[in-house]
Amino acid sequence: MQLAGKVALITGAGRGIGRALALAFARAGADIVAASRTKEEIDATAREVEALGRAALAIPADVSREQDVAALAAAVEKRFGRLDVLVNNAALRMNHLGRRDSYLIPLEDLSIEDWDRTIAVNLRGPFICVKLFLPLLKKAGAASIVNISAGGGKRGMPGRLPYCASKFGLEGLTQSLAAELKADNIAVNSLSPGAISILTDREKIEALKKNPAQLFMRPEMMAPPAIFLAQQDGGGVTGTHVEALEWIRANGLGDIEDWKATI
Repeated sequence: MQLAGKVALITGAGRGIGRALALAFARAGADIVAASRTKEEIDATAREVEALGRAALAIPADVSREQDVAALAAAVEKRFGRLDVLVNNAALRMNHLGRRDSYLIPLEDLSIEDWDRTIAVNLRGPFICVKLFLPLLKKAGAASIVNISAGGGKRGMPGRLPYCASKFGLEGLTQSLAAELKADNIAVNSLSPGAISILTDREKIEALKKNPAQLFMRPEMMAPPAIFLAQQDGGGVTGTHVEALEWIRANGLGDIEDWKATI
């Protein structure tokens, strides 16, 4: 089992990509810490992890709040004593903001509050998590940090200002941390779907219902490259951005049709 004996913490683990990674990591042998603001969702993820025969710890937390992350780190230290893998997945998308019916909010309609909240969760959150979990990652002796990014971290898009800015920032954070933490034998990489969309929320489901030809991938598509990155350390792959679909194709694990979402 690729992650046998590892302890992995995944933020935003209650649904979508986070839940898919939690279950895939558990199947690969890891014990799972599931964190999210929604307790009912991470409790459900934890039950699924335990049904796979792995230990699970579900802790409600808002990653933009230092006190929440500090409490999360204390709980992980008490239960496991170390952390081998940190996946910074929790993020706000544009449809989580003021105009919840849309993924596009023009600058004129974008509130400063929505800008601040997006940056707080999507960029400040990963920074806080890495900073407060660093002692536990060092205790592991060799560890990996995987930052879940997006196409918005490579190119700016109209109507998606705070999301793209936060993901560009996440790429800079990834590269800087990789250079700084290499000496501590900690790998830091980013992972995005790769020129496609992952079916993660109600709005995308409704879009697929209206247009069945629209292309969405299952969140599970992110799991194989995430497991690969979770196995890295400072002496392996680090400071790299991986696109999931490209990685899957390169490693002979299928193509678009194999991972396409259906409803």
